[in-house]
Amino acid sequence: MNGVFVDSNVILRHLGGDLRAKKIVDLVEAGELRGYVNQVVVSEVFYIYIKLTTGMRSYGLKGKPEVVKQVDVEPVYKVFSLFEELPGSFEITRIARNMMRDYGLLPNDAIIAATCKHYGIRRVATFDEDFKRVDFLEIVKF
Repeated sequence: MNGVFVDSNVILRHLGGDLRAKKIVDLVEAGELRGYVNQVVVSEVFYIYIKLTTGMRSYGLKGKPEVVKQVDVEPVYKVFSLFEELPGSFEITRIARNMMRDYGLLPNDAIIAATCKHYGIRRVATFDEDFKRVDFLEIVKF
């Protein structure tokens, strides 16, 4: 696949006004760059966005569904509408096991790297240094 996998930290920084992250999202929005995400990125972004918006910790939020209901998540949905969401599979889970073993990645990063490998994506937009250890991925700088 031609394009770039976009890590959750890029989307979160974009939502927070970071100009480097905004440039990546703007290129995707303009159709100059094809952007991909997966369910891990979607989950991480929503979860962290809700925590940042409310100023609450995970376990505090779990017991406060009324607080979660009040969070305006439309800005997140709007950004995600620009990306192609790639489906997961047991094959990706199997590859992720190897990514943890071979590159020392934590599970979510391993699933992201495995998704890239499975779909033939060679470039990742991220501010996460851990992906530098993955020899088949190029970290895209904007």
